[in-house]
Amino acid sequence: MTVRVAYQGVEGSYSSIAAAEYFPRGEYVGYPTFGSVIRAVQDDKATHALLPIENSTAGRVADLHHLLPNSGLVIIGEHFLPIQHALIGLAEATLGDIEQVYSHREALAQCSRTLRKLNIVPVPFGDTAKAVSHVSEIKDKSVAALASKYTVKLYENVRVLKGDMQDRADNVTRFLVLTKSSEEQCEASDDCIISIVFDVLDTPAALYNSLGAFAKHSINIIKLESFVPMQRHRDAHFYLECIGNPEKSPLQRALSELVSTTKRMNVLGVYNKSEYRDNFER
Repeated sequence: MTVRVAYQGVEGSYSSIAAAEYFPRGEYVGYPTFGSVIRAVQDDKATHALLPIENSTAGRVADLHHLLPNSGLVIIGEHFLPIQHALIGLAEATLGDIEQVYSHREALAQCSRTLRKLNIVPVPFGDTAKAVSHVSEIKDKSVAALASKYTVKLYENVRVLKGDMQDRADNVTRFLVLTKSSEEQCEASDDCIISIVFDVLDTPAALYNSLGAFAKHSINIIKLESFVPMQRHRDAHFYLECIGNPEKSPLQRALSELVSTTKRMNVLGVYNKSEYRDNFER
């Protein structure tokens, strides 16, 4: 079967780079929004989706929390991509010429302190690589883009004016890999990651009781975030990741008890930890 990977953005975007790293022999198709990426897999225009969920500098990518629970897709993997932003302008421009910079809002957030020091005004744009294309087309020496340095090979008359624009050297984005079939989920082991979305009962200590099931059965929670679904501002939902073996009783009991203390609970995926985690878990 040909692996056809949908990602948000165009060739040269960080999502396209991550897709090529995770699926080195795949075919890659860019889409304008996270929603259209998910629909591509739902409609069988792609076999897999690769979407960012969080960044070590800017935090979570909030849109994904709203889209995943009702997507019908399952998480089968994760991928970490170190992000090094470059300031890219016209070939004849200098760093001192730049007054505005275009890029995806996540990239701008990851470089906010650096941009303030350089007195450059950030302007949100749909995609990092598309921002470079825009700079190439408008031919204005006062504007630049934040993107991967590799995008200069894709567009004419642009060059890197300054590298390492990110505020932190350890700037890393984590991506999730999704598909329609749960058959691609990892073989059961003690190191599986389980991603869950749930919303608690409207009672005192509901969240405390829900999380108590994991403590009771010695299940390690590695991520917990709350988010409010669109148009339902009073309902707090929770996205949780834990480590465990889905075929062993401790995790099974914890999930069973979680069901009894929540309104709804949905397991989004069971997948292997990325080897990249070994770099920062020591």
